[in-house]
Amino acid sequence: MRIGIGLGTGRDPAKAARDAVRQAKKAVPNPSLALVFAGVKLDQKKVHAALCRVLDPAILVGGSSYAEITPAGVSKNSVAVLLLDYPKAGFAFAGSCIGTDPAGAGERIADELGPPPDRCQLGLVISGVSDGRDDRLLRKLHDRLPGMPFFGGVPSGDHDAGMESPLFSKGWQYVGPKLENEAASLTMIDLPSEVGLGFGFEHGWSPVGPLARVTKADGARVLAVDGIPAIDYYRQFFGADASREVLLRSIQRFGFALHLEGEHAGKTLMKLPVRMDFKKGWIEYYPPEDLQGRRVQLIAASRQGLIGGAREAARRALGALKGRKPSLVIAVSCCTRSAWLNSRIDLEMDAAREVFGRSVPIFGFYSGGELLPFLSSFEEASDASLPFGGSYYHTTTVGFMALSVPGKATVSMPKDMPAACRAAQSAEHMLARSETAIDDTESFMANLSRKSVSDAAKLRLQTEVIRRYTPHNVWSAVGARAAKGVYELPDAAFDGAFLFMDVKGFTSYSEKHAPREVVAALNKILGPAADLIHAGGGFVDKFVGDCIFAAFRRPEKAVEAGRRILELVARLASEGGPFEVRIGINAGRAVRANVGSGDRREYTYIGDAVNLAQRLESNAKPGTILVSASVYARVKKKWPCLARTRLMVKGKKKAVTAYELGGL
Repeated sequence: MRIGIGLGTGRDPAKAARDAVRQAKKAVPNPSLALVFAGVKLDQKKVHAALCRVLDPAILVGGSSYAEITPAGVSKNSVAVLLLDYPKAGFAFAGSCIGTDPAGAGERIADELGPPPDRCQLGLVISGVSDGRDDRLLRKLHDRLPGMPFFGGVPSGDHDAGMESPLFSKGWQYVGPKLENEAASLTMIDLPSEVGLGFGFEHGWSPVGPLARVTKADGARVLAVDGIPAIDYYRQFFGADASREVLLRSIQRFGFALHLEGEHAGKTLMKLPVRMDFKKGWIEYYPPEDLQGRRVQLIAASRQGLIGGAREAARRALGALKGRKPSLVIAVSCCTRSAWLNSRIDLEMDAAREVFGRSVPIFGFYSGGELLPFLSSFEEASDASLPFGGSYYHTTTVGFMALSVPGKATVSMPKDMPAACRAAQSAEHMLARSETAIDDTESFMANLSRKSVSDAAKLRLQTEVIRRYTPHNVWSAVGARAAKGVYELPDAAFDGAFLFMDVKGFTSYSEKHAPREVVAALNKILGPAADLIHAGGGFVDKFVGDCIFAAFRRPEKAVEAGRRILELVARLASEGGPFEVRIGINAGRAVRANVGSGDRREYTYIGDAVNLAQRLESNAKPGTILVSASVYARVKKKWPCLARTRLMVKGKKKAVTAYELGGL
């Protein structure tokens, strides 16, 4: 294998591109692959045009980057070139515009390449979008080219411009002779079996908050966490008066670890905030997926954590080579990591060099998104049947692909940073002392946060247990009052509808069955019935044995929920369920009051309207709903009655009129 690496700098982007190619061609005059990354602030049209004049455009892939990685270090606003020649390998190139059809782009790329040879295959992917559509492209590539691990990333936009700038996510791709904004290229490398491949990635972030749940989301756009509006959830860490500018500038330092469940329990995925809408109140996370109801944990980046993450990622990639020395390492790291490392931008790659060896060339770029296999060995990464087999888009991670070929590779690479880069970075040593203090402070805060997380986890568990035994609306009211420093819920009037539901057949069933069977059978009704009440806008005030007491703002919603509960129980009965239910509903005015002692209280509804609802339930026939005249007046156009009756009930001197309704 022949490897040529060049680095071009200076104010003239075309000259920088030519200089970098000239350096790389010293070792590889006739390359089979040209992988190029150029600083996003450079004139990409001039860079690409110059590259096409000094290289065969057909073998050119790459794009714009936030920072460039070469053996000379990490530089910005430069042109980094890797030329590769390996006669034992085959190289095939394909690309397509993505537009509004990323899956179609993946299919076109796969069709252009044709079926892969039956050997060790590697796919180098440069994808041009970072809003979730790229994932659909990747899934199509996996479908059409099974058994091929993919490695690469998203060319960076100008992340220094800020999240609200159109330049933030506008990167450039080199798709052979074409310069594109939203395109993807795939280089299929047909490697002989004696080549070793190893992958590794890590983020190195630390938890700074307890586990939380996304309580309201629209796909990847989160509107509330633990019932707190998403933007306010972050403001509690930045300060209640944090300005829009502070949030936009700082929020990307605090992402979410998404805790997986089921067969992947114990693992987490990184989710980074990439967009905010202050008017609509949402924060969008990348890589995108539906976050509704998911468990998340706030995590933060620190320099020491980032450096430790790079070291661990390198160890995983090296370990997958099983003792072989790498001939070449390709690196891709998130642009936000480079921004946080600031003047110590080299430390991340220095940590990797300590693992791989100083003589091993490392080449790559800081991207707008990383495309990496989860698993480290080629055999695992190429087996899509394994949990986390195949490749995925990531964010805020650093990833390495280590290649090992038999024999000694011929390598030409820059060993020192060019004078122009040194001049641009000459003032950075003046920041070193103050940045050391920042590192120490971050380390202190990280340790403090870990202790806080441990303490909060215990409190969180207690809170979750208490929450399950507390009505939802009471829990919300308590949280809002406690946040203001008030620890008493106020007595208040309530105009609405009250629903009582009682399970019939429970006593006889419990006499003939074990307690576990009784509880399981009962919860098949009570749990779904509570869900139907909540879905209809009601609140379960309490469970009283085999009875539910709930409140609604509107009688129509109470009746609709009651009828759906009857339908549920009828279905369970048809499947062998042992119970029936009866329901009573009344509307009117009640008082929401604190009742009980100083040690044990309930915040519940009391009054004649509540009492009548309970009396109606006790007089209802199994499988029906008995509603008061006030309720029937509101629903009779939609739900005519089965029967009208007059009842004498406790607490009333005169008979009351009631109407019987059936199920759906």
